[in-house]
Amino acid sequence: MELIVMSLNLRYDKPDPGTAAWSVRREAVTALVSYYAPDLMGSQEGQAHQLLDLHRHLKDYQSLGGDRLGNGRGEACAIFYRPQRLTCREWGEFWLSETPEAPGSITPSWGNLLPRMVTWACFSSTYLAAPLLVFNTHFDYGSATARDRSAQLLRARIAQMVVSRAERWGMGPLVLVLGDFNAGPGDRARRTLQGAIAPDLHLVDTVATLPPEDQLTFHDFSGVAFDAVDTIYCDRRLRLQWVTVDRQSWQGIWPSDHHPVVASVRAEGPV
Repeated sequence: MELIVMSLNLRYDKPDPGTAAWSVRREAVTALVSYYAPDLMGSQEGQAHQLLDLHRHLKDYQSLGGDRLGNGRGEACAIFYRPQRLTCREWGEFWLSETPEAPGSITPSWGNLLPRMVTWACFSSTYLAAPLLVFNTHFDYGSATARDRSAQLLRARIAQMVVSRAERWGMGPLVLVLGDFNAGPGDRARRTLQGAIAPDLHLVDTVATLPPEDQLTFHDFSGVAFDAVDTIYCDRRLRLQWVTVDRQSWQGIWPSDHHPVVASVRAEGPV
């Protein structure tokens, strides 16, 4: 089974002026998603009304995930998926803090001023030989300590969830991690999520496999990217077919201030 996977920071509705305004670029976002027709998409920064706009135009998708404030008024790390291809078995969320089960929680000593979170979901399909566990996140931009601690927490949670599901189902799930990590491929936070995470689980930073100039994603609505902060981590048991940072505009409009990361992976199946 080939899966197309996308990670896209939507840019929250600040609002921004001109063609950067959400009311202008939301059609560019839906054109982008329709073009690739990803089976899975992790979005970051989307506010409730932005996610509703996407659902109005992307009828083939359902989405999961609350917002980082835990009150419906914050930015979300949503997971979009195509139910024709994937069935959601379970999903949840946790916060990147020392009290991860507390919605909207932060740990001041980490240095971040705003809550950060992870949305996760487990999918199955008759075309997959094992369940697929997907994580979507957005790390803090201002504090390297927060990013490092967030990566450590996320790594531990991935390992814990893989082991517990392997015990429950008799097989370990495949894993994908999507997100805006506000860190480059060589930074400790990004490296923490690579390599051997749990028995039979080895994660590859797909964007880091590209030439350095092709890894850049953040462009601040200029189209000329200068920072490589977004990626998709892929379970080595999933064969990476290709990965790209898409730099298209749509009728001269940039979908976001980040270029999306898009990857094709192939999973063995059926069960």
